[in-house]
Amino acid sequence: MVAQHRLRSLAIVCLLLAAFLLSGCYFNIFQTARTVGAGKVTLTVGSGVLNLAAPGDYNWIFTPQGRITIGLADNVDIGVQSGMMIGPTEEPSFLGVVGDLKIGLVQDPESLSFAIGVGGGYQPGLLGWGVEASVYLDSNLRFLPIFFVYRPMCLLDADPLTIIHHLGGGLHLDLSDHARILIEVDSWNGVLGGGICLDIIF
Repeated sequence: MVAQHRLRSLAIVCLLLAAFLLSGCYFNIFQTARTVGAGKVTLTVGSGVLNLAAPGDYNWIFTPQGRITIGLADNVDIGVQSGMMIGPTEEPSFLGVVGDLKIGLVQDPESLSFAIGVGGGYQPGLLGWGVEASVYLDSNLRFLPIFFVYRPMCLLDADPLTIIHHLGGGLHLDLSDHARILIEVDSWNGVLGGGICLDIIF
C-alpha cells in the first residue's frame, strides 16, 4: 500500500512538472463522461494530429499531450492537461495548460454516462486565456463503446470576445479494469483533427 501511494505521488509530480516545462494548435478532448472514482488518479498520454494547410496541400501537425485526473469524489474529477505542438517546418512549441472540473450526473456502467464540466487555462493557439464548459455523453453498451463531447470555449483575450465550438467523439476501449484506449475525431471551430490516447488508472 505504501509503495503504491509513493508511485502514485511520483507519477503526479512528474506529470505536473512535464505540463509546465513542455514547449498553437488546440487540445484534443481526451475525456469521456466516466469519472475516475474517489481517491483514484488517471494518467493520460496521447497525441493528436491535424492538417493545417489549404485543400490539396499537407502540413501535418502532431500534438503530444499529457493529462492527470484526480477523483475528488465518486462523481467529481479535477484534471490538468498540457502538451506541445510539433510541425514539419517549425520548432516544437508550447500547447498551453488547461484545467477542468467534471461532475458525473449519471454513471451507469451497463448503459450510459452523462457529465458536465467547467474549466479554463492558457493556450497560445487560442490567443491566450479562455474559459470553457463541457457536456459529455458515453454509451457503455459492450457492443457500442462510443462517446461524444461538446465544448464551447470563450476566448477572453480576443477582441471582440469570441466563442469557439469544439465537438468530439470516438471509441472508448477497455483494455483492463485499469487501462483503456480513447480514439477520437474532433472538429475545433471547423478544423478537423483526431487523436489517440491511453488512460491508466492508479
